[in-house]
Amino acid sequence: MEFNDYLSLIFKRKGTVALFVFIFVILAIILSLIQPFKYGSSSQVLVIQNSGNPDPYLTSKSTEYLSNILAKVVYSNSFFENVLDSGYYVDKNYFGETIKDQMKVWLKTVSAKAVNDSGIISLAVYHTDRSQAELINRAVAYTLQTKHGLYHGGGENVSIKVIDEPITGNYPVQPNLILNFGLALVLGLVFSLAYIYLFPEERNIKFASKFSARKAEVDLSFEPEPAEPELAPAAFRNEVEPIEILSEPESAFSENSNNINNNFNNYDDLDIREEIVKHGNMKNIFGKPYSNDL
Repeated sequence: MEFNDYLSLIFKRKGTVALFVFIFVILAIILSLIQPFKYGSSSQVLVIQNSGNPDPYLTSKSTEYLSNILAKVVYSNSFFENVLDSGYYVDKNYFGETIKDQMKVWLKTVSAKAVNDSGIISLAVYHTDRSQAELINRAVAYTLQTKHGLYHGGGENVSIKVIDEPITGNYPVQPNLILNFGLALVLGLVFSLAYIYLFPEERNIKFASKFSARKAEVDLSFEPEPAEPELAPAAFRNEVEPIEILSEPESAFSENSNNINNNFNNYDDLDIREEIVKHGNMKNIFGKPYSNDL
C-alpha cells in the first residue's frame, strides 16, 4: 500500500481512530480510579568514603559500589524492621500483619536509586497519608545514616549525609494521570493505525449506529395530527341560511310502497300485452315516453 493511499484511508476512517483512542482513554480512567491515590516525598543522601586511597578512580568506584549496595538494602526486610524501630512513629498497621504482606506493601511504598557513579542515593516514599510519607522518608534516611555499617564492611570509613531534606507534595502523585492519559492516546493511535493497515477493506466504525437506527425508526413512526378544518368567515356564515333536509315519515314511505305493489297485482298478463300493443314500446309502460324534441 502506498503511503499517500494509506494517509487517505486514515482520513476516511477517522471514526475508527477516534473509537480506539476513546476506548484506551476510558481504560486509563478506570485503571486510575481503582488505584489508591498516594502522596510522594523525596530526598537525597550522599555516600562518603574515607579510605585514604590516593587513587580517585578507585575511590569513586568503591563509592559507586557502596551506593548501589545500600540502595538495594533499602528493600530488605531487616532494613524495614530498622525503619519501624527508628522512632519516627511509622504506622506499622498500614503494612499488614504477615511478613509477606509487609514486604509487598513496603516495595510499593519506598524507592531507592543510586544516581550513576556519584555516590548519591535518591529516596522516594509514596503513601496514602501525606504526613506518613514524610515520616517514612525521614526514617529511611536516618536508618541509612545510623545502620549502614550492618550492610557493608567499610566500618567507620563510610558515612552517610543527607544533602536534600524530604520534600512532600501537597497533591497525590500516584497514579500519574498525565502519564496514563498520554499512554492511552499513544496506544489508541498505534492500535487504530495498525487496525486500518491490516484491515483496509473493513467499514468505518461508528459510535452510535444503534442510536441512529433507533432515531430513524422513531422519526418514521411519527405521524402528524390532522389539522382541524377552518371555519368560514363570520360574515359568510351569517348570509348563508342553513338548508333543511325534509324526509318523509317512514309510515308514508311504507304506504306508497304498498300502493305500488297493489297496482301491479291488479294487472294480469293479458292486460300487460294490451298495454304493449297500445303503446308499442315497453318503455312507455315503465317510464316517460321519449320525445323527438329532446
